[in-house]
Amino acid sequence: MPKASVNGTILHYHVHGRGTPIVFIHPPLLNRAVFRYQEVQLADPFQVVTFDIRGHGFSPASETPVTYALIAEDIKALLDHLNIRKAYLCGYSAGAGVAMETMLTYPDRIRGGILLGAMAEPFSLMVRGQLAVASALAKLGMKTSLALLIAKANADMPETFHNLYYEAIRGDIRNWQQYYEAGMKFSATGRLGSIQAPTLLVYGANDRSAYAHGVELHQMMPDSTLARIPDIRHHVPTKGMDAFHDLVTKWIMQHELRAASNGESHVDKNLIKKAMDYDLRIPDDVLADHGIMR
Repeated sequence: MPKASVNGTILHYHVHGRGTPIVFIHPPLLNRAVFRYQEVQLADPFQVVTFDIRGHGFSPASETPVTYALIAEDIKALLDHLNIRKAYLCGYSAGAGVAMETMLTYPDRIRGGILLGAMAEPFSLMVRGQLAVASALAKLGMKTSLALLIAKANADMPETFHNLYYEAIRGDIRNWQQYYEAGMKFSATGRLGSIQAPTLLVYGANDRSAYAHGVELHQMMPDSTLARIPDIRHHVPTKGMDAFHDLVTKWIMQHELRAASNGESHVDKNLIKKAMDYDLRIPDDVLADHGIMR
């Protein structure tokens, strides 16, 4: 697995495919293995970047406490390392909060945000309790029990469980706890109006309380789209991947076509070609500018 020496740490990462880049951000305890389906199925027409946050998976433990702000710094440094000028961010669960923090801190590096099960803050007593219990279990050193619980909840089949558990258990439990504690303290509600990049908010249809929170976020974010994946609760990357992949592909294509129509030069030619397969309206001048025939 490639590794990057950035921001005073070592981050293990993978890059799959070529084209418009999407950087995926995992929640506490898990690592990039939770995005295996996305690495395979979204690598055409996108460049899928996954990485292990400090103290998670194959990235070594961090002496500096893990916070959302620190992870955002690491993401910006990883973009620099990969020579990516601007990217879409896709954050899952607490990783969606990190994506929000990154979008707020480095708006000039972000093309858009895809937020899965996003919370602008711990919005209910149940969510606060879940974070507190996970943090307490980590503090008590119950590494195996916690990893088994989270891996099982996210797994769609035994092979997925095996991958999630055995990569998660490599991580540093102190950094897990710090990430959980950061989630308990995080609040972006008062700052959401400052996020100007297009944002896709995605929730499992059966995750009703989170979706209700998502409706509030949608109302506060200037350029957002709200969507639900049927028949699942929270675990979109592993249990709702097919519907999610279709949704995010069309959404990014629509925004990239809009950017091309506005004369922006960064739009990937292969993405525009691929958009023709999705029956999306593509202006003739955009096709002409990129040398594409209908």
